[in-house]
Amino acid sequence: MSIHISCYTTYNISELQEKLNLFAAKYPCAFPAQYYLSSGFIPHPIQREVAIYCGLVPCSYFFISVNNKALDISTDEMADMVREALGADNVIALLNGEDLI
Repeated sequence: MSIHISCYTTYNISELQEKLNLFAAKYPCAFPAQYYLSSGFIPHPIQREVAIYCGLVPCSYFFISVNNKALDISTDEMADMVREALGADNVIALLNGEDLI
């Protein structure tokens, strides 16, 4: 079974992609050895509803998949790293697209 973190943000796609590039560059030990970091996308209407239900009106979306199930960096730690990089008020992280972490 795959493990992933769905992240919804308030950034437009170009702003998000710039931040994702900086995020990946800041943590070369995590990407891609530990985790796969997707590009930014516009959320599907159903994804948008999920994010709104969790408290954020999203403009963009990306995901992070676990590449190394040894989890040297836990999914909770990765979610914290994302919040630090993007700003806690600008992003929510859902484990496997369902549970707010």
